[in-house]
Amino acid sequence: MAQTSKTFEKGEYSISVMGKNIEITNSIRDYIEEKIHKIERITSHIIECNVKLDVQKLNHKVDILIKFSHFRVKVGAVTENMYSAIDKAFERLYAKMRKWKSRIQDHHARSSSVTEVEVNILEYAKDEIEEINSEIIEKNNEVLEEKYKLPKVLKKKKRPLKQLTLDEAVMKMELSDDHFMIYRSEEEQRLKVIYRRRDSSYGVISPD
Repeated sequence: MAQTSKTFEKGEYSISVMGKNIEITNSIRDYIEEKIHKIERITSHIIECNVKLDVQKLNHKVDILIKFSHFRVKVGAVTENMYSAIDKAFERLYAKMRKWKSRIQDHHARSSSVTEVEVNILEYAKDEIEEINSEIIEKNNEVLEEKYKLPKVLKKKKRPLKQLTLDEAVMKMELSDDHFMIYRSEEEQRLKVIYRRRDSSYGVISPD
């Protein structure tokens, strides 16, 4: 599976195009750059643009991730032709940007309050198993080990905890396609967790 990539600067931001089982030709690069240029009409706060192209038999897949100063947008598309896949992915990107254009501009205009929140990433340990029951027969030990093995903290990371309104939190979820996000509510000055439901609506959890 051959991989190729090209990175080039455009003004004050960089564009990275990576291909899997496809060569990144100058025509493909120029075509993508032309598409990205249209986004500048909506907002000029682009920091970085990553485009991944992948060819698997008849499927031509495009994934786009664009990072802005206060948010990011992620879209993708699959067709039987690479150029049509690029068109379809960027159309989805434009649709998202147009839908949230006024909110994006308002969000850039106001300064977001940011604090640091520590996130613990847990990994289940394999060797730190407590004795569950002395009467458990040996043939069930393997099943019980999988069920009762203890978690441990693998590493710690700090992530920015932004102060957002509910509308801004929904906008960020729509643009990024994330499953959940932790933020500080501007209305109530409390921590909130917004998450994506199976029906594509959103739920909000307020810790006591």
